Amino acid sequence: MQNREILATRRINPLHNVVLEAGRIEIHPVQLIEFESRGRLLIIGSSEAISAVAPHCQTLTITALVSDAATVSAEEVSVLAGELTGLTGWLGEFDAIISGQMLRFDLVLDLSDSSILKQKVSPLGYFAPGDNQQALAEALQQLPDLIGVFDKPRYFQYKPTICAHSRRGINGCNQCLEACPAEAVSHAGDEVRVDPNLCQGCGSCVAVCPSGAMNYALPTLDVSLERLRSMLQQYDELESLPPHILIHDESNAQTLLEMRGHELTDDVITFSIEEIGALSMPFWLAAIAYGASGVTVWDALTHDDHDWLELQQQMQLSNELLNGMGYPAAIHWHQGNDFTALQTHLKQLSKTDAAAPGRFAGMDNKRRVSTLALSHLYEHAPAPQAEIKLEKPAPFGEILVDKQACTLCMSCVSVCPVGSLVDGVDKPQLNFIEDLCVQCGICETACPENAITLSPRYLYQRDQARQKRVLHEEAIFHCISCAKPFATQKMIDTITEKLKDHHMFQGAALEQLKMCEDCRVKAMFKKG
Repeated sequence: MQNREILATRRINPLHNVVLEAGRIEIHPVQLIEFESRGRLLIIGSSEAISAVAPHCQTLTITALVSDAATVSAEEVSVLAGELTGLTGWLGEFDAIISGQMLRFDLVLDLSDSSILKQKVSPLGYFAPGDNQQALAEALQQLPDLIGVFDKPRYFQYKPTICAHSRRGINGCNQCLEACPAEAVSHAGDEVRVDPNLCQGCGSCVAVCPSGAMNYALPTLDVSLERLRSMLQQYDELESLPPHILIHDESNAQTLLEMRGHELTDDVITFSIEEIGALSMPFWLAAIAYGASGVTVWDALTHDDHDWLELQQQMQLSNELLNGMGYPAAIHWHQGNDFTALQTHLKQLSKTDAAAPGRFAGMDNKRRVSTLALSHLYEHAPAPQAEIKLEKPAPFGEILVDKQACTLCMSCVSVCPVGSLVDGVDKPQLNFIEDLCVQCGICETACPENAITLSPRYLYQRDQARQKRVLHEEAIFHCISCAKPFATQKMIDTITEKLKDHHMFQGAALEQLKMCEDCRVKAMFKKG
């Protein structure tokens, strides 16, 4: 009886309950992706392994692809002979190419020593337990229930107009392709394509996207920020200590919190999210700008196929940006399902003063939120610097132009996906707006003179970053026939120098290169 009373006392945390209640807001529904499975199961493996598991899947229609010559000792199992040369798909639509014939299945149980599909995050409906007996037991428990119609959210939003992947066939940013553990993101010309059937909403692509072209849809960033602001406002009315934000998933972590009755100190605000990868640098920095002393992202090992490397890299970048203003590192990572270890982690964090709370509104624009948060923190920074150098890849920075090599051909301007490079309109001039640059590298690749170099940094004085500044300008060259300006002096000098020894550009022909297009045509016909 006494133990039950203690447990009940633990579960009562008025402050925590009030703050949590303030963060309950309506999440607008998103598009759903539908899967239909009729229970057609393909089992791949040795005859012994298939014979052992088949009785556990009797509610399914089983087809076996046996890797040896032995007989499968299981009833109602169709046995295939041949070589598997291809396997693609997802729940309800797996296509297997066996001896040149394509067959469709709804589910796949891969008992091979090495899984056939190599994604870090396997498609729904594909199970490859390897030699892990627990994983095999869990697969056999789930498989019989995977008959019917299922759905999942379309987790992502993609804005191709600001995507820095490619322009005019010139490759730029590939970070989302490299980050996706499900291999759901693929090259699609100047854009990328996200296969919603393969995407499982981990958020890695969103975390690394420099331009904000890839966003999380469930929930959107503005909704999460609205929740956070409401919770912080309620907390401020009840507590004086600056809070620490604990971001956790709604699966393992939520269960542990409920089991322990949210047994955390009053200055810890728990913030639940379906996937911890849904929130990255913009949210963390906004939390600090709104008055939090720090943020911990808690990986409670809900997914054993996620390494969350991209999130941890974004944490490092966020802390570098904070350090550049004199703030201590405030974004932390904690991994494990030991609740006592979590408590120890939170207690060991240094108790630092929070910045004066910012009042900027949340919005569904991750880059804008990041810069607003950093601008506010810079205003109250204990030791502000003008800028901080960053390591590649970074979503902020400038470009350096070799003025001796640049001919102002404007190839870089024509391919810039975010409009950070601008021509001089009525004069030969290359201008740059640093605030817009995402360091995608398309301009660097496109430059025929190899005159451009990326230089990652963060310029804290955003007014300066938003100003258009001249990177290079040249004297105007006027047509030698009509005096119309049509090129730069340097461009004409470069062309004539390269072609002066060519047999087709001797005498008058070389001089025609110094004419505008109209005069050049007239001169050629006059000669004829």
